[in-house]
Amino acid sequence: MADETKDTSPQDDESHDAKQSTVETVGADVPEKAGALPPEAGSRAPVEEFEAKIKEEAAAEKTLKPEAKIEAALPGVEKPSLTPTVEGGTEKPAPPKPAPPKAAPAAGHKPAAPAKKGPTVTVDITGDALIDRIRERFGDAITEAVATLGQQIIAVKKDSLIELCRFLHEDDAALFDMCTDVTAIHWPERSGKEFDVVILLYSVPNNRRLRVKVALADGESCASVTPIWAGANWTEREVFDMFGIRFDGHPDLRRILLPSDWPGHPLRKEYPIEYRDNEWTDKHLDYREIDYDTSLIDVKYAERR
Repeated sequence: MADETKDTSPQDDESHDAKQSTVETVGADVPEKAGALPPEAGSRAPVEEFEAKIKEEAAAEKTLKPEAKIEAALPGVEKPSLTPTVEGGTEKPAPPKPAPPKAAPAAGHKPAAPAKKGPTVTVDITGDALIDRIRERFGDAITEAVATLGQQIIAVKKDSLIELCRFLHEDDAALFDMCTDVTAIHWPERSGKEFDVVILLYSVPNNRRLRVKVALADGESCASVTPIWAGANWTEREVFDMFGIRFDGHPDLRRILLPSDWPGHPLRKEYPIEYRDNEWTDKHLDYREIDYDTSLIDVKYAERR
């Protein structure tokens, strides 16, 4: 009984050897391929046909375009446009195409001039309760009430300047309790009104700004606002120093930036931009010119060494 159970037929031995040989050959010589499996046990398909099929699929995959590879991996997803490049075995996106060259202008044709920047938009102030009250009270003395770049400007005649400033300082709806600056503008081409004196006001309680402007002829004086806003003392002195405009009623009108006997006023348009007053320096500075080729220079540098 024991001997009969261990006995195997020659046909079974041949089948076992064939299966073992097939498995060993596929594992040793055939590269791994996702989705490809060796012949099932007991299959009679020749090993050569299986190897040829694996090689054929590998060759087809090498020639497959990148778009097709992405389509197979991500079906239904938008794919980028790729161009295969042989550079270290990697694939890179196609470089952008250069813009076509611009056509040369025809002979005698002038290129269009660049667009000019538009002028500053200045509009009349309407619907403002305070400005309407000022116009109603001062009438023709208000020559202009405009807004430009968000700034409100009121132009007043010279004789009504102090009256308007007192109203802006004391009126409950205005309360301009701070004079932030006093400056001037020179318009040499505007005959009879060569200067504008501009007073910049600020209301702390109302958080509001306003500019008051008055036109003056060259040599004409302006009323000082220092009795209303004491801080205008130094700014009016600066206007006097740089423009030569005098302020009637100023408590101490004198130069503030330049010496008292300095000739001219540097912010006037006719003042030379590279002006050097040698007469003033000759009068006030004790200096002497040095010839740099003399031995005095050598002595001075020798002492330093």
